[in-house]
Amino acid sequence: MNRIDSRGWHDVDLLANGLQVGPIPRSLIELLPPHAVVSLMAEPWELRPGIVDFDSCDDAGIKVAAPNLSHPAINLLPELARLCCIMLDEAGVEHAGATIALVCDTPCAPFIEQALRDRGARVGVFAHPSLLTNGKWDVIVAAMRPSDRPPMDIKSLGRISETSRHALLVQFSGEIDRSAASYFGLRVWPPKRPARGQLGLPLDVLGAAPAIRKLTGGLKAAEAAYRGEALGRDSVGFIVNARSATIERGRAGTRAGVHLLR
Repeated sequence: MNRIDSRGWHDVDLLANGLQVGPIPRSLIELLPPHAVVSLMAEPWELRPGIVDFDSCDDAGIKVAAPNLSHPAINLLPELARLCCIMLDEAGVEHAGATIALVCDTPCAPFIEQALRDRGARVGVFAHPSLLTNGKWDVIVAAMRPSDRPPMDIKSLGRISETSRHALLVQFSGEIDRSAASYFGLRVWPPKRPARGQLGLPLDVLGAAPAIRKLTGGLKAAEAAYRGEALGRDSVGFIVNARSATIERGRAGTRAGVHLLR
């Protein structure tokens, strides 16, 4: 559809959310029939705040289904770690012997950490820029979930400039206050700011397969929800509501924890 009006929506079974689709607000959800399912093309921690009105879905009794990126049929987290390593390659980083701080509040943290270690890097993992220890880091990788305000803000970047002025900041995901980084003379990769909520390097760099597994996983989860099948954490997808979406976004930060440099 080129525009949203009240016609045709009573026949909708699945409404797919994707990067090319605008936010799904209450006004759109109220046009859906009660049996419809909103199909997320990502886990809740990947979504920008406000991209789906989960409260409205709950109020209308509309199910929301998300793909389980850890399911063997999707298995996307190792792929995201590989994509991060490719991004460092493009930035000219020599992994072997490099001291890398990984600032990550998503489930990708252990996968990215292991991938960097397998390439010979010394890695410290921190769930938030405020937890970043003082040290002479060669590279600081921001792999954060989308947020309204950049976690890498002027305060965090000021601390980094004092202790690791020559470090390369790599924006794999999440936001970096690039104006503040420029003020402190910090280098940021990629040179062009990624669109809000998007990765610093597109997933299709890895070929079509990972993106297809993710999208079809989201559709499969929504189809199962539409048919009334039970969806749990071991399924290809799971049901999301307003409360679980909030908890999931919060849990993303606790999964990463803080790991000492090894």
